[in-house]
Amino acid sequence: MGDSDADRPAVPEVNLDTLRLGTSDLEFGLDKKSEICAVTQALADQARHTLLLHAEDLDPAVYDQQPFVDALSRLARSHSKARIRVLIQNAHRAVQQGSRLIELSRRLNTYIQFRRPAPEYRHCHETFMLADNSGYLYRPNPGRYEAVANFHDPGKVNDWESYFLEVWTRSEPDPEIRRLYL
Repeated sequence: MGDSDADRPAVPEVNLDTLRLGTSDLEFGLDKKSEICAVTQALADQARHTLLLHAEDLDPAVYDQQPFVDALSRLARSHSKARIRVLIQNAHRAVQQGSRLIELSRRLNTYIQFRRPAPEYRHCHETFMLADNSGYLYRPNPGRYEAVANFHDPGKVNDWESYFLEVWTRSEPDPEIRRLYL
C-alpha cells in the first residue's frame, strides 16, 4: 500500500493490509470515523487510474487528512490519464476552512476537478467514493459515521459510476471552489 500504513487505524475484524483493490471481494461495515478514514485512505492509496467522490460536503475529518490528500496527489501525478472527480453539494465550509484537497485541485486542476451537481440532482445526499471501477465506500447518511465498503465489486461500482457520470455531465464547475483567494 504505501509508507502510510503505520498511520492508518485498523478496522475491526478486517485487516486493511490484506485487502487489494480489484481482487478482495468482501463487503464489510464501518461504524467509526477512524474506520471510515482508514478505508478512504486505503482506497485512495491503491487507486491507479480513477477516484470518483460524491459528497454533500468535504467532511474535514475524512477528506482533509494529509495522508488522504497525499494519496490523491500521488494518483494525480502517476500518469497523464489519471483522473479525480469530485461532485460536492456544498463547498462553502471546505473553501472557508482552506481544504487541502481544494488547494491541491487548484495546483493539479487538469487531474483533480470539482463540480456542483445540477439542481435536479441535489436530492441525493449519500456519500460514496469509487476507486478504479472496482472498490467503493458508501455512506447512506453523511451526517453519521456509518458505511459499507468493498475493494472489489465492479457491478455495484458500475451502477454508482453510471449515476455519477450522468450527474457530472450535467453539472458545472463550482464557482466557489474556482475562486482564487489572494
